Amino acid sequence: MASMKPRGRSYEVRWRAGRKGDWQTCTFATEKLARAAKDLAEARHHRISDTDVYAALLGIDRVDDEPDDEQREEVERSPTLGAWVDEWLTLKVDVAESTHKEYARMLRGRVVPVLGDLRVDEISREEDIDPWKVNLSADLMPAGVQKHWAVLSMVMRDAVPRFRPDNPLDRQPGHRSNGLPKVYKYNACFLSTEEARLLVAACPDAIRDLVRVALGTGMRMGEIFGLQVGSVELRGERPVIYVEQTLRRGGTFAEPKSERSRRSILLPKTVAALLADRVKGKRRGDLVFTAPGGKPWDANNFRSRYWDKAVAAAQRCAAHPPTPAKVGNGKKVRRVSDLAVSSCECTTRLHQRPRFHDLRHSHVAYLIDAGWDFFVIQHHIGHASIKTTFDVYGHRLTRGDKARLKALDERLTDGKVTDMQSAKKGRKKGAKKSKGNISPFIEGMGEAA
Repeated sequence: MASMKPRGRSYEVRWRAGRKGDWQTCTFATEKLARAAKDLAEARHHRISDTDVYAALLGIDRVDDEPDDEQREEVERSPTLGAWVDEWLTLKVDVAESTHKEYARMLRGRVVPVLGDLRVDEISREEDIDPWKVNLSADLMPAGVQKHWAVLSMVMRDAVPRFRPDNPLDRQPGHRSNGLPKVYKYNACFLSTEEARLLVAACPDAIRDLVRVALGTGMRMGEIFGLQVGSVELRGERPVIYVEQTLRRGGTFAEPKSERSRRSILLPKTVAALLADRVKGKRRGDLVFTAPGGKPWDANNFRSRYWDKAVAAAQRCAAHPPTPAKVGNGKKVRRVSDLAVSSCECTTRLHQRPRFHDLRHSHVAYLIDAGWDFFVIQHHIGHASIKTTFDVYGHRLTRGDKARLKALDERLTDGKVTDMQSAKKGRKKGAKKSKGNISPFIEGMGEAA
């Protein structure tokens, strides 16, 4: 551990560079600079020279006994966080335009108004960062708090060692975490084939084909919105879609989400026939799906004007419609909202409330039921890692469990060793049966790899 002690009117910081290294000594005119040097040496596990410490804190390469007054004054004039955020955003050119805008929105909306007047080297974890975290948690969901924390952490990390020796948002020694609110994983909604049919039937004409394509291909919303006629190849025995761009928030077109997202997708027969009608008479650069006015879809308008109402319509039962609520003295009846749903247990209505992205989850469930290999599914839906595919959909793998449970049950009841050959035959039979369980939404996509 580095030591710090007064030395006349100055402060001396001393440490050994490594377990068997030479002793390093720095002298500063102020206690604040000396403590920053001590923190820097400890943060680097003492594997740093006194010259490097002077260079980090004072911006000089060689010193005599102590820096002059002009150098000390330059160190103490670190920028305010607001000014540093502006500079950081200007230099942040290694991210997509949409990501850059999101960083700017978070920093200027939730960080600069609260911490922007503080100088970068004066911001402390206890007095500034933790109270900011508490106030942020009162206004935002846990995922939003974690995103803001991550972006501010990047900003402060890039200020080290230029303006300060450490990042106050790093996990503190002795603590298991930064104490951020926990994000609970969203439980994906998987629609059965019958539930998907109910949803498609409830969709208005403006979005019905789009929803069927999502169920039949597993494409993301932005990928479908950005699909061009030239990316649809229907000639030959294997019709295919090439995912080459995506429509982002704000109406701009961009590269797919990741390198793996740029992929080709084999089309089911029903989707190929649907797209053949959609692309007829259009130019290669035209969008396959557009809003009713002919312009590209806006995600917010799509959800509020069409998707949410279609889901609510699928959740209503013809035999048990939502009842209008009476208001006032009971003589007036409030109109039933477009988003009102039934509460009966009838099987003729949808009981889940899926997001549009759940159509992608449902598509993968159809592939798993049809016996597709997970590695093929990963490439089919554009996951960057097979781990993501297993983390999201691994629990859907149930093939063969019935045969194993039967063998276990026989062992527990009789105490005899079951003939494992019969169990193997049962697993093979179950596998063949699962390969034949093909949803009509993916029919004609070829053999499972």
